[in-house]
Amino acid sequence: MKRRLWSGLVLFCLVLLAACSPPSTSSGEQAENYPSKDIQLIVPWDAGGDTDAINRIVAEELEKELDATVVVKNVAGGSGVVGAQQALQANNDGYTLLAVHDSVAMSQLTGQADFGYFDFEPVSLMTSTYQLVATNPSNPWDSMEEVVADAKENPGEITYGASIGSTSQLEPALIQTASDIEFNIVGYDGTANRMKAVVANDVKLGSVSIAAGKDYMEDDRMKLLGYTGEERHPDLPDVPTLQEQGIDVVNAANRGIVVPKDTPEEIVSKINEALKNVANSESFKERIDAIGTDVNFKGTEEYVEFLQNNEKEMEESLEKSGLLDK
Repeated sequence: MKRRLWSGLVLFCLVLLAACSPPSTSSGEQAENYPSKDIQLIVPWDAGGDTDAINRIVAEELEKELDATVVVKNVAGGSGVVGAQQALQANNDGYTLLAVHDSVAMSQLTGQADFGYFDFEPVSLMTSTYQLVATNPSNPWDSMEEVVADAKENPGEITYGASIGSTSQLEPALIQTASDIEFNIVGYDGTANRMKAVVANDVKLGSVSIAAGKDYMEDDRMKLLGYTGEERHPDLPDVPTLQEQGIDVVNAANRGIVVPKDTPEEIVSKINEALKNVANSESFKERIDAIGTDVNFKGTEEYVEFLQNNEKEMEESLEKSGLLDK
């Protein structure tokens, strides 16, 4: 009798607990109510660089589409690795976004990080930015052809600033391989620090985007030697491409948005649709064009394929350059 009474009491308590518990929310219901609070966009670089500038525009335009506040959080360190790790550990509820570019694959392939693109859920590619090779105006070279000739005579003496484990390290590596020369690559954490080093002539060369180097260029504190696009940039028609100068290198920083792994598909779809509307808006196009960057939207499915190809191509390039972590 006591056993039956005790069992009945336990059963009653379980039923009461279930009745008092809030109903579980399906991913579909989460997506329907999304967003219901502020969204955080982690930019894993210092403020003031091109990745920061571009993603602040993305955040401001995304706010209009989602009717929610998008807070940009700069988390610098480790050439993008520290901020990315924060996003890896964040809740997969759609309220933490991570701004990424090719450095995610670069860091993994060079052994700087133990995670890559697909440890996140890719959402959308937004922009592609080709780079300029810059130097201090006091240096003697007026073209990359002259740099290559000097480097052949003085191997390993010309310093080239780069963020180790980022795309800015890949660019000089590609130039070295294509031209059979050797630079002395010097590490800096982030675009802003690297540009300051070029302007101060602490390093002789560095890669810079139009967005990040605009003020320095206007003040004639940088001399531009080459452009990594397939064609000259319309805003800088006097700067020849590397290919025009006999260096077979075309390379861009491709910036997109990812979210933590296992974020519900419905929420990923909603963010992707909002970013698509951002990319198609005249406001976004004008603002991105004004800082020398190309809008290059790819939705989730196409972005996944793009990242797979990007990773494969980068692995091949790094192997040729001797930077692949084996």
